[in-house]
Amino acid sequence: METFQMEIDKESKKCMFRTNGGTYWTLVSHGGIQSTATEVEANTMFDIEWLGRRVALKASNGKYVCTKKNGQLSAVSDSVGDDELFLMKLINRPMLILRGENGFVCHHKNSNTLDSNRSVYDIFSLLFSDGAYHIKSVGGKFWYVSSSGLVCSDGDKPEDFYLEFLEHGRVGIKGKNGKYLRGDQGGTLKSDAADSDSSSLWEY
Repeated sequence: METFQMEIDKESKKCMFRTNGGTYWTLVSHGGIQSTATEVEANTMFDIEWLGRRVALKASNGKYVCTKKNGQLSAVSDSVGDDELFLMKLINRPMLILRGENGFVCHHKNSNTLDSNRSVYDIFSLLFSDGAYHIKSVGGKFWYVSSSGLVCSDGDKPEDFYLEFLEHGRVGIKGKNGKYLRGDQGGTLKSDAADSDSSSLWEY
């Protein structure tokens, strides 16, 4: 009952939340949120604001969804505070395969960096950590962002990355430096993009 399928509309890039019974969250009168809609419409679409470890949801009335004292969800808030922050946890993604505009992400043969333009892929493990994710390499080491912005794959300690589902079938990944991961011209994976665009959106 607490598990929902997040679906992203291809055109508007807004999100719908589907229950295990097949109905959708919807905005009802007085700002209430109920899981009663049987079809996708304007009131079942939400904007997600990605705020690091937490997300905020904005309903079709332009208000943020908050948790009321009685446990009810309502879209009545004009700004984001503690009651408007939600933890989103992926439960069906223990593995991560990434493909960008130039190819797959794969370990570099002779260094600890990652290639972003390969025709073959490596499978990485995705570990949840309080709203962030740790990405584990094939050899059991962890991804981290170096001081120069390179994404390296040989860390002994896990480092936080933030997944943002920005388009249908595509994810943006932010490093701890607040930048998106992208493949540079030479095919090296870096965490240095200020905004999400085609170079920093990944099929997963």
